[in-house]
This record gives sequence, C-alpha cells and structure tokens, in this order.
Amino acid sequence: MVTAQQTFKVSFYPTTVTIEASRGSSDTHLVVDRTTGQVTTASSSPAFSASPLRTLSAHGIMGLINLQRGPYVVLITGREAVGTIGSSTVYRVSATRVVRVADDRTPSGFDAADEATYVRLLENALQTPSFYFSYDMDLTCSLQRQDSGSNDVFFFNKYLAEPIINAVGSQSVFVLPVIHGFFACKPVEVRGTRFNYVLVTRRGRYRQGTRYLSRGADAEGHVSNYAETEQIVDFSSGDQMAYVQVRGSIPIMWAQVPNMHYVPELRIDVNASHERFQTHMTRMIDEYNEVVAVNLINKVKYEKPMGDAFAALSAQMKSPQYHYVHFDFHKECSRMRWDRISLLMDELSSLNTRFGYYEKKASHVQRQQLGVVRTNCMDCLDRTNVVQSELARLALEWQLRSSHVIEQTESVSSFPLLRQMLNNVWADNADTVSCAYSGTGALKTDFTRTGKRTYMGALRDGRNSVERYVRGNFFDGERQDSIDLLLGAYRVQASRPFAQTLSSEARALVGTIYVCLFMLAYAFFYPRNHSWFGISNVAFVGAWCGVLCLVFCVVRAKHTAELVNWPRLVAHPMRPQVIKTNASIKLPIVDRWLEPSAQSARPSGKKFA
Repeated sequence: MVTAQQTFKVSFYPTTVTIEASRGSSDTHLVVDRTTGQVTTASSSPAFSASPLRTLSAHGIMGLINLQRGPYVVLITGREAVGTIGSSTVYRVSATRVVRVADDRTPSGFDAADEATYVRLLENALQTPSFYFSYDMDLTCSLQRQDSGSNDVFFFNKYLAEPIINAVGSQSVFVLPVIHGFFACKPVEVRGTRFNYVLVTRRGRYRQGTRYLSRGADAEGHVSNYAETEQIVDFSSGDQMAYVQVRGSIPIMWAQVPNMHYVPELRIDVNASHERFQTHMTRMIDEYNEVVAVNLINKVKYEKPMGDAFAALSAQMKSPQYHYVHFDFHKECSRMRWDRISLLMDELSSLNTRFGYYEKKASHVQRQQLGVVRTNCMDCLDRTNVVQSELARLALEWQLRSSHVIEQTESVSSFPLLRQMLNNVWADNADTVSCAYSGTGALKTDFTRTGKRTYMGALRDGRNSVERYVRGNFFDGERQDSIDLLLGAYRVQASRPFAQTLSSEARALVGTIYVCLFMLAYAFFYPRNHSWFGISNVAFVGAWCGVLCLVFCVVRAKHTAELVNWPRLVAHPMRPQVIKTNASIKLPIVDRWLEPSAQSARPSGKKFA
C-alpha cells in the first residue's frame, strides 16, 4: 500500500505566501498575494531566499477562501491510508487547518465576531471524517471514467480550489480533488482467489445540505443528497470490475418546511417542476447512457402527492433511455417481511442485466456499464440504503461467477465471511451518508448488517428518529450554513448575517422555557419533602411540565419562523413570515441573554426551492 506521497511547504512572507510541492512541480511554486488573495506562479529565485516569517507543512491544499479579513488557505494536515484501488493509495483526511493568509490590516466593515463565526463554520464543515483523496488517481471519477478528467459534480472542494485552478490549470500537482462520502477497502479470499472489495460513495457538491433544509431539484436540475456509489472488485492480478449506482432526491420542486411538528409541512409545485425534472434526467442519461428511476416512497397518505408527481413527470419523459419503477417499500415489506425486496429485484432484473458492469483485464477494457439504477425514497437514506445493498450483492455475484471465483449455482450467502463483510461495509456506508445529511446514523441497518429485521433494530431506529427531529428543528440551520460556506453557495459579503433579533413575545417565551427547565431541574436535585415521588413534588413537576407544554404549543403555532434553527447565510425560500406582536414590550433580563450586541439586516441571498 505504498505509492508516491506528496507534501507541501507553505511559507509566509510580508506580502506573499508561497506554496511548494515536494514532487511533480519542477521549480514552480504558487504565490498568494496576502492582500488580494490573487494566486500566481513563480520559479524558485533569489527573491524568496530570505527567511520566511513562518513555515507550515501540509499533505495537501484543499484551496483558498475569502472571508471578511481576506484570503484563508485550507490545508490538509493529517491523512490516514485507508486502502488502495489498483496501485493507488487512498487517504482519509484526518485533520485540516484553516490558516489566515491576509495581512494584519483591517478592511472596512470588518467585524471580529462575524469573522470568528465564519472560521468556526468552516472548521465545523471540515471536521467530518468523510473526506478522501489520492495522489495517483482521481477519486471524483469512477473506474470507467478515469480518462475523462475530474468529475465536476463530485469534486467536493472545487469552490476552494478554483483560485488555484485559474492560476495553474486543473492538472497541476497543486490541485488535489477531494471527495466527500465513504470509502472502504477490505481484503477478501474466496477459494484461494484474493481480491480487494472496495466501496466508494461520492456525494455531489451541488444543492448539498441538511435533511429538511435541502430537498428536491433546483433550477439547474441539481438535486439534494445526490451521490454515486461504486463497488469495485480489485483482483491482485490487476483485473478490475466495477458496478455503479446513484441516489438523489426526487427531482421536482418540493420542500418539507420545519415547523416543530414531527412530520413537517409538505409543499410541492408540480407546475414549476417540469423543466427541472427534464434537465436532471437528461443530464443523467448523458452521463450514464440509460437510467431506471426506482421510487421507494409510499403510494398512500403523506407521501402520495410526491409519488403522483414523480409518476406524472416520468410519463412526460419520452426518452427510450429512461425507465420508471415505483415500489412501495413500506407496504411490500411491512410486518418485517424484508424478504419481499426480492420482488423489486425481479422487476429490475432484465434492465440491470442489460446495464451490466465495467470490467478491465490486462489493462484492456472488456466491457462497460451501459446504464445505472437511480434509487430514491423521501430522504434517499434508509429505504434507499437497503435496496442499493441488495443490488450490490447481486452485482457482486455476477462478477464473481463470471470470473469463475464461485460456481454458477452459488451466491454470496454461500460464504458467510464474505456475506458478513459485505453487510458491514454497506451498513457503514449507510451510516456515513445518513450522518452527512440527517446528522444521525441510518435506519434499518440491522437488516443491512444481518439480513433480517430485529426488534432491537426497530428500537434503535426510534432513537435515531427522535434525534433527527431535534436536529432538524433546533440545530441544522447552523450546519447548513457551514455547508453553504464550504461549497460556495454563500460568498462572504459586507453584511452581518449573524446578528438576529427576536420579537418581544418570542423572547418572553424563551425566557419562560428557561424558567421551566430550571424549576424542573430544581425539583430533580432538591425534591420537595426529600421525595421524588411524593404528592407535592409530583404536583410541582406536573405543573411546570404543563407550563412547558403550553409554551411549546404557542411557539409551534406562532413562532417557528423565529425559533426554528434556520440558516442565516442563504435564506430559506419557504421560511414563514415572522409574526411580531407587542413589539413595544421590553424584557431587560431576557434581552440581556438573547439580544446580540449589534443590529443588522439579514442577507438577501436566496436559494432555489
């Protein structure tokens, strides 16, 4: 697992910062102007022979970003080798560092608190343990497309790398494509044949975000939670086989608006969806040649309008290279009858067989994958994970049979260690993709890991569902801001987006919640009459719980526009209007807790619905 490695030396001078690569750049290095952030190239010369103010070393340069103070450079300071594809080592980013390039001058409109918030958001977005790269191959592309150049959709740090690309081109050693998603490489031996089982998930960089704040398709046809998953069988002889699948949000204009209800309000605009749908599917056909869209949502109740809209738009898609299948997962697999997924596999069998998989032997391409299965549910997480893992299992059986590793009558289940490895890798993949979108691990992974549904798994799903509710209403706004800043959906402006005021009524309600929580904590630590279950203590707790429930109902009815954790950098297009009553009321104590020191308007940037 040893390939040529790369390090970078970052040197700080009074007016410039230089970046030198340990290999592959001859005498050329990057020069970053500390005032403007402009990137140029230069050859080693006596001009840089003076001692720098300081130097840093890094394993990679993710790129540069301009904040209020000026340019910052994002460095990969920690890496961990996690496997190989062929002879190329794949690394996981284990540590990053955001370093200010800008000099000490203070620009007009600069606010130290806002700058610190921007840096914190950027660092939070980079802390996820799901960034991967390789020095010797482009992880943004599947094996079938390795000669096509970086895939713009999965080049997750493309926005950060743009200043470098503009200066030196996309093929420079200074440009390091990084993917966000999942990677696993497991050594396998079946009947004396050794190979690496590799699973790579590449999450798209367009319309990326959190579960309830990023849904559907934008005007350019990009969809939320879009990801390509590639399964690779990498033989020690150098032969390789690969099978690609795709997931992505239902490509229409829709949203689930957080409103503190367990099931958010569903909004759909079918009339505005036709062009978005056509653009998305046409792009997929151009990329993968043929597409079968597998829709797993319910055909009744809450999800029915989504299925109806998807079916109607699919019927208008006249391309013979597009196919649509609707499989009501919850109905067909109800009461833990998970074996009925085989009904869907049978329905997809003829198309999937025709699509095939990619195969290369002795450096020559033997076959190519001619189409792709695009799977979705509402979140493109839990139901999608189960179906994709089954499709991967079938593909692996085809590949191993065609390579004469297993007999035609055998399956993955005939080899318990192989089956266990496959289950665990796909369950880990499900958890990683789910954490990136919803903030929790995936549901239904007990089936993915063991091949059957369990009651303990159902209880674990219940816990994750509650956590998703809390995150979706009270924490995801800031996480969305982090993603928008990292991917360039928001570019730092002179305005102050983090200053926010609440109406007096909202402040009073929040103050009441604090009081209720304090009184409940007091009753827990200092129970009346020294008994938790005494009548007086139970009555005391019950009264304050009643007040807390009443306040929550008022907040949910009138103040979700203020008290749901909405993103502040890019305004959510379906955020309700703020209802302000009793604006003249002053609440000095509560104001001291909640009121920011400076006042400013929200940014005007809008996001496509």
